[in-house]
Amino acid sequence: MILRGTKVCLVPFDRRHFEPTRAWANDLELSRLLDRARPVSDVEHENWTASLHGREDCVLFAIEATGSHHVGNVWLWAIDPRHHKAEVRIVVGETQALGRGIGSEAIRLIADYARDRLNLRRLYAYVLGTNPRARRAFEKAGFELEGTLRQDRWAGERYADVWLLGWLAPLAD
Repeated sequence: MILRGTKVCLVPFDRRHFEPTRAWANDLELSRLLDRARPVSDVEHENWTASLHGREDCVLFAIEATGSHHVGNVWLWAIDPRHHKAEVRIVVGETQALGRGIGSEAIRLIADYARDRLNLRRLYAYVLGTNPRARRAFEKAGFELEGTLRQDRWAGERYADVWLLGWLAPLAD
């Protein structure tokens, strides 16, 4: 399944997306913004990728910029069909893709997919307070700030706040 927008396509994550994803996981600046504690080894990354196959509690898409290449990933995590909710996670790893609305469009596309295909009503995201660009992307995609988890994460030199952002699908009449 491919989800198409005007700026990006979300495509199923496959082997060709493996190496850029691992490189982004080990990028020092991205690690700081994504709250990664340490580098990811080849084996750890291979095991993580293999563990996603066949799971029903997560869906991972690669973000491909229209007319371009793999620029990031977006996924639904902890899909809860009983309560009709899931967490949204995103990484835009290619620096030339930043500031172009790619992240917010990918978030909108996955929110539509969650609502229309998975019957999810609520999506949420945790964003480090040190990452205002990510917060803006979620807000542009229709998420609202629901709260601040004060000094929730150790960010290497100090504690950082975490913003909890949420999105609700409209109720059917």
